Amino acid sequence: MTTRREVTLGMLAAAFGATLPLGVRAADSAKGVNCLTIVYPAGEGVTFNADYYRDHHLKTIMKLYGSTIERFELRKVSAPQAKYAAAVNIWISDLDAFKANNDKHGKTLQDDVPNFTNGRPTIQFDKFHGEMGAKRSAPKVGDTCLTILYPNSDGVRWDVEYYKKGHMPLIMRLYGEKAIKRFELRKGDAGMAPNSKADYIGSVNIYINDQAAFDAAGKEHGPTLVKDVPNFSSVNPIAFPTVIYGIG
Repeated sequence: MTTRREVTLGMLAAAFGATLPLGVRAADSAKGVNCLTIVYPAGEGVTFNADYYRDHHLKTIMKLYGSTIERFELRKVSAPQAKYAAAVNIWISDLDAFKANNDKHGKTLQDDVPNFTNGRPTIQFDKFHGEMGAKRSAPKVGDTCLTILYPNSDGVRWDVEYYKKGHMPLIMRLYGEKAIKRFELRKGDAGMAPNSKADYIGSVNIYINDQAAFDAAGKEHGPTLVKDVPNFSSVNPIAFPTVIYGIG
């Protein structure tokens, strides 16, 4: 028998364009998470209409889900030849109420997906672990955000506490507030399939205040940061520039 929670999370996957393997039901391990990370693919034959997503899909979600969402952010990938078209973060203020809205409105969103993409995104549940700089509401449309994802796999090591207490403050000290507006750290909690791992064990948003200052700091201090990576991670990250295209 399918439970209410399984239907809810299954609708969540479908509502944003994801599918589960045949015979698999959605994860039941998302209790306590407070953010969704969604990455839409790019590639030959894959389409993603960011204008439609911003002007219709995002607004529909915010209308239907209301105060259960703290912030909704659509970012277009600005790097040429990137493997991703867009990154979305949804910060959830009330997880139970958010999932209840999926019961009510998931079909409406699911039916809208073909209007903006034929790709299948990666969706995962994250837990928020740290922030530095400006408030979450500070980044605006048009701001650049360096999106950083740490791939997950069996045996991977990624120490979120070291990142929070060591690596993040190191970056902020070397780059400074002139270069970085806001820095946010999250850890992947679960994927969509039952008992599945998140595809990315860590995800980081670095919102850039001044691109020239950011580039200059990276040129000067990049080697120092690279040397620190083995202290918290056994995998190298995937980093790509994104631009905030829509906010809810």
